Amino acid sequence: MASDKSSVDFASELAVGKPNSLGNTLKIVKIVELDPKKFPQLLKLLLHKDSLVAMRAMNGTKRLMRADKDFFDPQKESLVKVYSKTKHNVVKLGLITLYFDFIKEFSSSELKQIKTLTLKWVGESEDWMILAQGLKLLEKLAKIDPRIQPEVIAVAKRLQKDARKAVATKAKKVLSGL
Repeated sequence: MASDKSSVDFASELAVGKPNSLGNTLKIVKIVELDPKKFPQLLKLLLHKDSLVAMRAMNGTKRLMRADKDFFDPQKESLVKVYSKTKHNVVKLGLITLYFDFIKEFSSSELKQIKTLTLKWVGESEDWMILAQGLKLLEKLAKIDPRIQPEVIAVAKRLQKDARKAVATKAKKVLSGL
């Protein structure tokens, strides 16, 4: 990493290391904590073409937002409108967990968009984590707005027979809870 922290190339730093490790994610988080004006630089990497960079950027983003709501508040709209355009499943999964964690912070129109995104991602994905976490988020959204229960129930019915136990179990739990 460059000794002048103002010139750090976040993408290069996040690309370093084994794929199943955090790499330099925690260094980047520390840099952003010390200089919050650099947070948009990290967020932009959620749309990076390299899935490893995007995954580590999401990890850093979640760490920062969960530790200090001041990172979340100004960016909540962009989490729904901008970064949801990602092609990376790992970023979609991270967004699903952030939507779940901060659900009370979103406006009713943002919640409607989140529901639409989550239904789309669950409908398109084969990734078991997106399916299970998406169901969890959809269940929470259906409890906030019972009008969407039929859509959530339809998804859960489809997934209750999934070969992966985590997905099928979550689907059955959603069906018994709604």
